[in-house]
Amino acid sequence: MGRAQELFDQAVKSYDEAIQLLKAMDQTFQEVVFKNQPEKRYDTRITFAQFDMILQAVLLNMAVSDGEFDRLEQQFVDKITDYGDLLNYIKQDSKGQLDLTWSQVGNLSAATQHKLVDALPAILDNLCDSFVKPLAMVDKAVDSMDFLRKLEGCIANISVCLSFVDGSSDKSEANASCEMVTQLLEKRWRQYMG
Repeated sequence: MGRAQELFDQAVKSYDEAIQLLKAMDQTFQEVVFKNQPEKRYDTRITFAQFDMILQAVLLNMAVSDGEFDRLEQQFVDKITDYGDLLNYIKQDSKGQLDLTWSQVGNLSAATQHKLVDALPAILDNLCDSFVKPLAMVDKAVDSMDFLRKLEGCIANISVCLSFVDGSSDKSEANASCEMVTQLLEKRWRQYMG
């Protein structure tokens, strides 16, 4: 358990770094866009919750890619986030039809796990859009930093930690992480930066 805890602690540092980055970007966006309409400002935790669900989708895709979503991986995916939960979002989106826990997802057949993961981009489409649009606008306006690369770096670090938590890491996990990041974030981000 010691190694898994070390990996989780390392992942939490990258998660905290991502949250700090998102906080700065979101606050910048709101200060500019809602300068004359402060009543339209929203709680930055909404942005954090959206990130959490996207991150969990990336990690879930990665964890099931090797055909085994083991207990340590389930705990990692569940505990890494502080603001949002992908499974609660899926439950709300399906109007209660799909009400799962992480251990239940772990007990699904590999084929059913893959069906769930394959449905995530469509399920998260609107959420990803509302997450990416303001952040991409900030990224486009600030030349001194590539925010998307920095955020992807945090996600990659978290993904690497998850890949080793079950004691083995393979290329399919890394590919699965990159694929989901591209689908949920990168393509959309690039469109908005146009």
